[in-house]
Amino acid sequence: MWGELIGGAGSLFSFGSSMSAAKKQKKINAMNIKSLQETNAEEQRRLQNEIIDSESLMGAMSAASGVQSTGSRALTIADTKKENAAQLAWLKKSGEQQVKSARMGGQLQVKQLQNQAITSLFSGAGQIYSSGIFSGAPTPKG
Repeated sequence: MWGELIGGAGSLFSFGSSMSAAKKQKKINAMNIKSLQETNAEEQRRLQNEIIDSESLMGAMSAASGVQSTGSRALTIADTKKENAAQLAWLKKSGEQQVKSARMGGQLQVKQLQNQAITSLFSGAGQIYSSGIFSGAPTPKG
């Protein structure tokens, strides 16, 4: 009887610990996601500034040369702008995917901790019930 009670109490304690861990994990997940979002936004800002600087420099160099921007020079500038836009779009998409992945992984961790808590709760309740503490008669000895 006492062994079952002690085991049941331990399982109930495990329930509380797992629920507390799940709550903390939610906070950690939110911080991680915020950090990823801020990091990606900063990377996008820096890339946009680099793009503006490089495209401005290309335009200034082309204008300073005194040659009309037609033909291969105009194509090079257009290709550079197209590639810059593609890089920025990729960075945005990559950042969104990282956030989505982190969010899903975090939700999975929280769910596992909650499931662990529920399993411990039922295990503890079952052990305490099996101990015979709720019956008026002593449990039969086998």
